[in-house]
Amino acid sequence: MSKVFNRFMPAFIPLLFEVMRHLRRDSNHNSNIKKNDKTTEKLGTIEHLMVRLEKKVQLNRDVYNKSFNQLRWWLIINSALLIAILVKLFFY
Repeated sequence: MSKVFNRFMPAFIPLLFEVMRHLRRDSNHNSNIKKNDKTTEKLGTIEHLMVRLEKKVQLNRDVYNKSFNQLRWWLIINSALLIAILVKLFFY
């Protein structure tokens, strides 16, 4: 058994060094990617901005509905006063 091991040992040494070199290079590459990758931060920012935009849209919708209702009441009151003035002018 040791004869077979001694015969293949010189062939495994360069292979072992090559694997170590690739592992070191890959780990360096992965650490550089993690340092430079700001995708999650950008996605978080976009999500935050979308939430703020949705809140503003809802607020604008509420302001629009309130203004529309006020305008509707103003037109109803104005029309009623106009009809009252016309009735007073032409029928008395």
